[in-house]
Amino acid sequence: MLRLRRGYGSIVRRLRRTPASTPPAPIERVRDPLPALELETSTADLRLQPVEALPYARSEPMPRKGRPVDPNGRHVWRDKTRHVRPHPVAQAQFALATLESHRAGGTTRDLKQAIVNARDAARRARDGYASYPFDFALHGEADNTIHAPWYSAMAQGQLLSLASRLAHDTRDEQFQRFGQTLFATLADEHRHDALPDSPWVTFVDAEGMLWFEEYAGDVEPMRVLNGHLFAMFGLYDWWALTGSPEAERLFARGAETVLHYANRLRVVGEASWYGMRVQHTRVAQSPKYHRIHIAQLQHVAAMTGDDRFLRVADAFASDIGMLLPTVPEQL
Repeated sequence: MLRLRRGYGSIVRRLRRTPASTPPAPIERVRDPLPALELETSTADLRLQPVEALPYARSEPMPRKGRPVDPNGRHVWRDKTRHVRPHPVAQAQFALATLESHRAGGTTRDLKQAIVNARDAARRARDGYASYPFDFALHGEADNTIHAPWYSAMAQGQLLSLASRLAHDTRDEQFQRFGQTLFATLADEHRHDALPDSPWVTFVDAEGMLWFEEYAGDVEPMRVLNGHLFAMFGLYDWWALTGSPEAERLFARGAETVLHYANRLRVVGEASWYGMRVQHTRVAQSPKYHRIHIAQLQHVAAMTGDDRFLRVADAFASDIGMLLPTVPEQL
């Protein structure tokens, strides 16, 4: 029987953004490394957030035109050669967008498209793992190519957010069952020196830190910050739905990893690194992903009440001459 967490889904007054007319404060660029940011046990105590403050939330419905779907409402993703390929993250993000469009006052068509894509993702998954059926050159480097099939904790986490929110909104236990299989994949830990040939997405690195790996396959783990955090958001949604102590524990360990590596991911005065492994090329410093990092860190601060994530976000923002937004940008 599906049991919902009290408070999840409650609507509170909208968070107020700083008025556009407010003069911007002078930006003091942070030139020194951040201090040591060890995790405190209190960070494991997650806090329920209102629907409109969650990652992926929308303030208004999506436009109805231009949606990349087939006649049945399933998301369509094309590669550079225009061939249609399954893309778990793209499908999860589209389904989350349509679900949040429905929550923001959209039509039943929005909800139906979210459901169709969640069911399609569940059908495609094997033992809970959504696979990528094509090779991909990481950062465009041919000698850094991950070969099909490969897996992604980012996909697992975003699908877990989708399944958790659909389970709450529809009360349909098929989505809770899908969520349980997805959660099990994120909870299945492996050692960095004993990664299996079978599907995996979660591992403990040589420094004893838990990573949710965005590119899990036949290449050395990339340890990508944004993918790790998106997986954590899936754990948060599963905890908010079920109250799972294991989801809360895994979230806390993932948060500890973020603080542990904050200084090595940061580039003072520039965009942060995409991940821990490739730090030899400017391609791995993306302004787009830098802004995503900032918003993600703000969301984690709200979820945990730990202002050290805000300090990291503020340092990242100052590195590109940006004021930290009062409210996180939606993802």
